[in-house]
Amino acid sequence: MRVNIKKIQEIVNDKLSMSQRGILMTIVLMKDATPKLTLAKSKASLNFITHREDLVYLHEKGFISWSGFELAKKKLEEELITPQVVEIIDFMNNLYRRKFSYATYAKKVLSLLKTYSIEEIKKVVSNRYVCWKDEGKMRKHLNPVTVFRPSNFVKYLDEANHTREGESFVNIANLEIEHFTEIVTSLAQSLIDTDTYNLFLYKTDGEGNKRGNSSKIVRYGRDIKKLIKVQDTQEKYNGVREYRYYYNSNI
Repeated sequence: MRVNIKKIQEIVNDKLSMSQRGILMTIVLMKDATPKLTLAKSKASLNFITHREDLVYLHEKGFISWSGFELAKKKLEEELITPQVVEIIDFMNNLYRRKFSYATYAKKVLSLLKTYSIEEIKKVVSNRYVCWKDEGKMRKHLNPVTVFRPSNFVKYLDEANHTREGESFVNIANLEIEHFTEIVTSLAQSLIDTDTYNLFLYKTDGEGNKRGNSSKIVRYGRDIKKLIKVQDTQEKYNGVREYRYYYNSNI
C-alpha cells in the first residue's frame, strides 16, 4: 500500500471524513517508522475489514494505491446489497421499466433507510412516476440519482403524502398482484379507495368465460370494490359473472 500525498496538509481535505483522515495519518506515521512497510504489516495495524469502505474511497480518489482494492470493492458491494436494497431497486425497475444496478445505488438507498421506511421510499418512487411519466422534460429524471437525492426527497415525500398519487403501485406490490391477475373480492377489498388502478375489462359468455377483446379502464379502488360486488351478486343469483376484471400493469 502506497500513500500518494506529497504534503501532510493534503490530509486536511474537506472531502475526507475524520475516519479517512485518521487512516491516512496512520499510514503516513507507519511509513515514517517503517519505510519498507508491507501489506501484511499494514493489516496488523489497520483493521481492513472495519475500514474497507474508507480504504476503497481513498484508493478511488487517488490518496492511496492499494493492491487489494478490486477485491475489497467487490466484497463491499456484496455487503451493501441487502434485501431492503433489492426490494426498493426492484420496485423502481419494475415501475420505471429500467434495469438500475443494485451495486451502483445501494449506498443511496441505505442512506435513505437511515431516516425513512421502505414504504415511504416506495411512495416517493411511485409518486414521481405518476407526476413525471407523461412529462417529456421530467421523465428523464425518473432515476435513482434524482429521486433519491436527499435535498429533494423530503419535498417529494411531503407531496406523496399530501396527494397520495401513486399509492396504488405500492399497494399492488405489497399485495403481490402481477400483470393480468384477476381482481376478485379478496383482492378488491385491499385496494386503496382514493387511488386509481388500471384494469382490463372482459365481457363473458354464457358460462362466465372471457369473450372477445378487452377494454382498458381506469377506476378508483372504491369503485372497483362496487364493480366486483355487483359481479359477486350476479354470480350468486344467475350462476355466472357478466364481466371479469384483470390488473393492467402496462400504463
